[in-house]
Amino acid sequence: MQSVRINLKQTLLLISFLICPFFEVLACSCGWAWNDSFSRTAEKSELVALIKVLSFDEYLEDDILGYDEQMPYSMTVEIIKKYKGRESRKKIKVLGDTGILCRPYLAEFKVGSYYLAAPIPIDSTSNTEYDFSVCRTDYLKVDTITNRAYGKYSMIRYIINLKAFERKLKNRDWDYVIISSIVSLLIIIFVTKKLKKE
Repeated sequence: MQSVRINLKQTLLLISFLICPFFEVLACSCGWAWNDSFSRTAEKSELVALIKVLSFDEYLEDDILGYDEQMPYSMTVEIIKKYKGRESRKKIKVLGDTGILCRPYLAEFKVGSYYLAAPIPIDSTSNTEYDFSVCRTDYLKVDTITNRAYGKYSMIRYIINLKAFERKLKNRDWDYVIISSIVSLLIIIFVTKKLKKE
């Protein structure tokens, strides 16, 4: 009986470790982000859009280790198609990292390229600037010839057609639910087998 209690405690501990990542992580250290994906970000974001990078507008004065050119600090992007949100402007400004913030460096972006993006408003004004976070998947590179986005769309999908994305955003993406259900089922099977052996 005691060994069953110990195994039950171990199983509950295992389940708590698996459930923990489902809660939002607010610190810049980002925590354990194995379940991070663009589909989850888009579901919770105020603005989701297909954007095109028009220009880099400001640059950092300091050199960034490992980057030979001047690092862009802000960029102007054009909203090609808005999937979600109240933003009415056609062009918005997105800010990057200065070396001490929890933002990605804008060198990851290319002028003239397209991205499926869920930028974060910096404040609540109608003229707000936006940024991205290093703690979540905020954008995916888009190939406008194939109309596909590439990157960590979900835990199991790294390529998605833009029409399929739009449909999933409106009707909820079930990739995450399916994976969670499979993991839960495997845990239940494991616990049941363990209890039967003892």
